[in-house]
Amino acid sequence: MDVKSVYLDTSAIVKRYVLEEHTEQVDDIYDATYAGDIRIGFSTWNLGEVAVVLSKYERKGILDSAKAVFNRFMGETRLLVKLGQLKLIPLSFRVIISAISYVFRHAIYIADAVQLASAGGFEAFLTYDKRLAEVAQTEGFRLLHG
Repeated sequence: MDVKSVYLDTSAIVKRYVLEEHTEQVDDIYDATYAGDIRIGFSTWNLGEVAVVLSKYERKGILDSAKAVFNRFMGETRLLVKLGQLKLIPLSFRVIISAISYVFRHAIYIADAVQLASAGGFEAFLTYDKRLAEVAQTEGFRLLHG
């Protein structure tokens, strides 16, 4: 991988814990993170979003226990933070104000705007959300593609 830091949005994070298309790419990123070759990051906002997505998957019968999968996610998140390989971006006033500017410029949801506002210090941005990828590219983010 030719980058040293990648911001993961919720669509990317979930692929680590639910077998979907592109799960292998996300697993490769996590492997590189454990090896110390790359640093990943995401917003504290993603913690809640991951819970929402997993809960929806459980209701649809895709998962048996969203809570068990969420606990695995939180355990891995804590470990990577302790190892210094994952940077959690706090949901600060600055992030919210920056996110609001994306909302007005691109007519996107605040959840997606928070991702962009949180990703500024990373070399690459990974999302599997087509609209968010388009906006990120327009805003000059380097997209990591599958």
